[in-house]
Order: sequence, then C-alpha cells, then structure tokens
Amino acid sequence: MIDAVLFDFDGVIRQWDESDLWTFEAEAKIETGTIFATAFSKELHEPLTRGELTWVQWRDETEHRLVKTHGTFIRPIVKRFFEFEGRVDLEMVELVKRLPDRLRLGILTNNHDRFEDYLRRVGLEELFDVVINTHRIGVAKPQPLAYRHAVSRLGVEPANCLFVDDLETNVRGGAAIGLQCHHFQNQSGLVAFLREFDIELISHQK
Repeated sequence: MIDAVLFDFDGVIRQWDESDLWTFEAEAKIETGTIFATAFSKELHEPLTRGELTWVQWRDETEHRLVKTHGTFIRPIVKRFFEFEGRVDLEMVELVKRLPDRLRLGILTNNHDRFEDYLRRVGLEELFDVVINTHRIGVAKPQPLAYRHAVSRLGVEPANCLFVDDLETNVRGGAAIGLQCHHFQNQSGLVAFLREFDIELISHQK
C-alpha cells in the first residue's frame, strides 16, 4: 500500500518557462542559454545543492566567470537572470491538494539556502508534511542517501512511497533504492501513474 508521495519541486511544481529568461540574452547579442550554462554547470550547481556554496556565492561566482569571458556589460543580464524565481504551476498545486488525506506528502529538491524562505513566501510550505532541501543535508539526488533521508523523514518504507521527478537520472536514483518512481512530463501522465496504485484525486481541497 502506498503511504506517501515524494515530489521534486523544480520542473514538477515550479516551472521555468518565462520567455524573458532567454530573450534578454538574444537582445544583448549573447547566445541563448549562456548564463544558464554557467550557473548550472556541474562545478557550480552541484556544490550549491550539497550546501558547499550559498545562493549569494553561487550568483557571484557565476557573474565573475561570465564577466571574465564576456566583459562587464554582462553584469545587468546576470542580475536579471537571478531575479527570476520561476512560476508555480497552480494546476499541480491543486493536484497535490486533492491527494487523499491518508497520504504523507514530501518534497525532495536539489536546491539552495533560500528555498525554504521562498516556499513560505509563496504559501506552499503548509502543503507538505516534510520538505527536504539537499542543501541542508549535504547530499543531492541522484545519490542514494538523499532518497533514504527523505523516506526516513516521511516515516515510510521505500516500496510504499511514490517519487515524482522530471529528470530521468533522479528517477533512476529513486528506483535504485526501491521507490515507486514516475518520470514527470505532464499532469495527465502523473494522474495515470497515481491510478496504477489506486490513488484517485478527491473532489474537495485539503
């Protein structure tokens, strides 16, 4: 029997689809995705998600590297990039609210030291029983210890927990420790996955 559902956050509940996130680079005659590629490079983003860099250090080092390769004119473009906070998918929030009350709900996110403040600010903290930010535990998905920490916090066995993530590598990591995993692509696919485990959405909000 499924006792809990564990969600990734970015790419599942929060989306990064603002058009300006990419167009302002083109306007500055910079190749689209340049800032993202630097900020989310393995040598910068992975230490951030393991708690080895703060958000401010991550931003400053991204800017430093881009100024070094492109010049000081890129500073305001980097600033705009880091001002984006993504878009909360309200349909996904509604789906989470409609899950049966018996299920424990959690977030397992590779994130940074400002994430919990953001979650409170957008009013989503109370929606989940447990929030595991890998920045706080020193190990990130897809490492097994990240998932084990999450199921321990939820108080369930891996086989009795569903895990939902938009990245295949993280799905594989969850499956490796025995979680029932779903590679998230859209809401309808997730609903079909839930039904495989006899989980139907309820009509009233929690």
